[in-house]
Amino acid sequence: MWQRFSDGLAKVEAAAVGSLILFAALMLCVQISARALFNFSFSWAEESVRYAIIWMVFLSCGLAFRKDAHISIDVLRQILPGPARKTLEVLITLACAVLAGLLVWYGGAMVQTLHRFGQVSPAMEAPMYWFYLAIPVSGVLMLIRLAESLVRIVRPRAALAPAPVLAG
Repeated sequence: MWQRFSDGLAKVEAAAVGSLILFAALMLCVQISARALFNFSFSWAEESVRYAIIWMVFLSCGLAFRKDAHISIDVLRQILPGPARKTLEVLITLACAVLAGLLVWYGGAMVQTLHRFGQVSPAMEAPMYWFYLAIPVSGVLMLIRLAESLVRIVRPRAALAPAPVLAG
């Protein structure tokens, strides 16, 4: 049951990231075309692309943990024997989980503050907390993926099936 949830969540994450990439690319093309052909530009286009890219990057973090695709220096992992390697992987995963938890905690506090003060973006005049919501959402997604990684490390036989590689 958990595997179906995890796979479904990965599909939603991948679809959201893909949609944001597509939106950013199309919006930039429209903006460039409007400037070149009609000497006109949308005041909100660049800002919307900026926030789409921010959301895309934050949403991609959970997927990267699922695929074990984050950049890492793995010299110690390669030279340590089995039990020590496993301990190192647990410690690294727990350290990442602490950082993801901090993203949830402090990102959530930032979202609440922005919501309370009603700050809006300059060009789109959209509530800023919508954009900052990417921080705690990303933290939650990373915590889910890190918990899956921890289960795979600690109990490899009883763990979830290996994470499938998503297209894209």
